[in-house]
Amino acid sequence: MIRALALAILLATLFVVFRFAMALRWAKRARERARDAEEARGRRVIAEVPLSEEEVVFLAEDEREFSWGRHSVEKRAIVGARLLVNGAVLRECARRERALPPPAPPSEYEGRERWEIALFLEGGGETRIPCGTLREGVSREIAARAFEAVRSACAIP
Repeated sequence: MIRALALAILLATLFVVFRFAMALRWAKRARERARDAEEARGRRVIAEVPLSEEEVVFLAEDEREFSWGRHSVEKRAIVGARLLVNGAVLRECARRERALPPPAPPSEYEGRERWEIALFLEGGGETRIPCGTLREGVSREIAARAFEAVRSACAIP
């Protein structure tokens, strides 16, 4: 009887692990298909950007604009950008000198690193690309890749 119970527990555990592995595989394939669809539309995927705990979207660019989720910004409208961690400026770029407003003081440390790119637009507008709060450098890498793409777009007159 004990062997039958142990076999049943082993089979149940293996089934749960198998389902988890298949769910991970399905999620990976879904992201690969979405990436392929973006590239088929002529866009270059820069990074996967976490908009919330549940929603991750692609930050993509084409010759005209950057887009992530339901947001998009035309490249020619960008006058500058800042790479921010918890609101503190790490790097910045601008099309012309003094195009960026003075930086705001950084926010109080909330126990995690919050990475984002602040895009400054013609006419004084500003929008931000959230790059996440993940540990182990994941969000830092996302932010660095996004900032480099924006910086290269700012270098084009």
